[in-house]
Amino acid sequence: MKKLAIAVLICFAVAGFAQEKKAEAKKAEGTQLHGYVVDFLCAKGMIKKDNPMDRAAKHNKECALEEACAASGYGLIYENGTWVKFDENGDKLAKAMLEKSKKDKDFMADVMGEMKGDKFVVASLMESKMSSDEMKKPAKKGESLENRKHK
Repeated sequence: MKKLAIAVLICFAVAGFAQEKKAEAKKAEGTQLHGYVVDFLCAKGMIKKDNPMDRAAKHNKECALEEACAASGYGLIYENGTWVKFDENGDKLAKAMLEKSKKDKDFMADVMGEMKGDKFVVASLMESKMSSDEMKKPAKKGESLENRKHK
């Protein structure tokens, strides 16, 4: 009987530990945002006008990498025009993404991190392979948005 009671207690302890680790892992993942990478100088104007998402989709690489624009830092325009400024690491990752990209505009990205104060602390940034036009199309049967974004 004692052995059974000990076994049950061990099972509960292991299950509780696993739940705690799962919660810690989820917290460490942070928040994932999906939107357009835009430099701060240009984003200020985009978010004040109509259709900021359309304007962000048309923002081109040459502008985003101009000295003044790059020096202003980068951020993300997402969810119908919400703007979030990246931290220093996010700026570096965004600039590297823009430099490597084969596209001239439509710089959609998935960004993982968390808000701290007025900046989004970026843990990871990955360019989405999906264009804004493809994003608006309905998914094929059995196809998830995640699979479409990174093909």
